[in-house]
Amino acid sequence: MSKKTKPKTEVHEYQAEMQKLLEILVHSLYTEREIFLRELVSNASDALSKVQLTTLTEEKVLDKDAELQIKITFDENKHKLEIEDSGCGMTKEELVSNLGTIANSGTLKFLQQAQSENKSAENLIGQFGVGFYSVFMVAERVELTTRSWQVDSQAWEWTSSGGGQYEITPAKYNQRGTRVTIFLKEDAKEFCSKWKLESIIKKYSNYLPFPVKVNDQTVNQVKAIWTQSKSDVEEDQYKEFFKQISHTTQEPLHYMHFSIDAPIQYYALLYFPESVGNEIVYARESKDIALYAQKVLIQSGNTDLLPSYLRFVQGVVDSEDLPLNVSRESV
Repeated sequence: MSKKTKPKTEVHEYQAEMQKLLEILVHSLYTEREIFLRELVSNASDALSKVQLTTLTEEKVLDKDAELQIKITFDENKHKLEIEDSGCGMTKEELVSNLGTIANSGTLKFLQQAQSENKSAENLIGQFGVGFYSVFMVAERVELTTRSWQVDSQAWEWTSSGGGQYEITPAKYNQRGTRVTIFLKEDAKEFCSKWKLESIIKKYSNYLPFPVKVNDQTVNQVKAIWTQSKSDVEEDQYKEFFKQISHTTQEPLHYMHFSIDAPIQYYALLYFPESVGNEIVYARESKDIALYAQKVLIQSGNTDLLPSYLRFVQGVVDSEDLPLNVSRESV
């Protein structure tokens, strides 16, 4: 009887730049560790969008009829959290390219400058393609298992503790997509809580175009009314959304729903409340405009989009292609 050959593990060294990047990301830039979940869920949503397009352009796609979804599960006893999607997955080459190198040559320079100026990069980090690494703020170890949409593709497992190395091993994973398994640090057990996970998803990822499930229960709303045509939105929906963002039972005095295509594409849904409190009247600037990038919350209280005399206006601005000023950490 022959013995089964154990899959060969390859050990890879991070680029020197990547090691510095990880150190800065984990120890200096983030003020809110919960951002890691926003980044992982956004990555999963991107993978689902890619495979959605692939199924339209390619004849042979693994698990072509699989439901497009993001599943989050946790084990309190093992301090383990998993985020799994049925997206495009990755080949071995894509794993090395996406998780072993820095895609943007200016990323490290930007992060070092932000660190020296005591700035937080949490609002922009995903824009530079390095948001995945924020997971090491909460993870002792990360195991990422993935299989590409290509029918004959091999599944792979990527493992790292955020140090100078990562490992890649052939894996058994019978479905298309990616599963990120996070073994949480001792001080990050709070993320093994259904309530905590749901609140983070609703805060940052409530309007992603695919269902996000925690223990098989869909948490997000999926539809963002500001991206819909005005003719497709009922008056009651506008009123209900205002109550949701203003945390009040009153109806708006007026609202504006519009979109612009050039020079920057964006959607906007702005509300004028019937009344405002003294804290708004005497405030120096508006803090009630939520800034989204592709339906993902970037800033909950943007102060730059409207002049101070419109500080009573509440609402949402969402852009598909926000330009970023790297040196100033702004949009």
